Amino acid sequence: MIRQLTTVTLLALAIVVGTWWLGWWTVPVMGAAWGVARYGRYPAWTAAVGAALAWVLLLGIAALRGPVGQMSRIVADVMALPGWAPLLAAVVFPAALAGTAARLARVILALME
Repeated sequence: MIRQLTTVTLLALAIVVGTWWLGWWTVPVMGAAWGVARYGRYPAWTAAVGAALAWVLLLGIAALRGPVGQMSRIVADVMALPGWAPLLAAVVFPAALAGTAARLARVILALME
């Protein structure tokens, strides 16, 4: 259990660094790399959790630097959604990208074998 938490945390930190330096598109790239590495029994789920944790951390850093809550409320008002919906989307979307990329990479590798 501790080993899994450590690896997911390291993946999350790698996604944070990749996103910070290169942009959001590193999330599916790192998810696919995680799937190719075939680490653990559930690479798609661990990639998704790692990406979600990474973006929670990125949102926290952004909240320290600017009015993330206010931005979320404004975007939510424009879309007629609850104020927390944009923040949830900002965590769920990278999780879906990383998890799907990891699973797709595993499927492609299986087809190639």
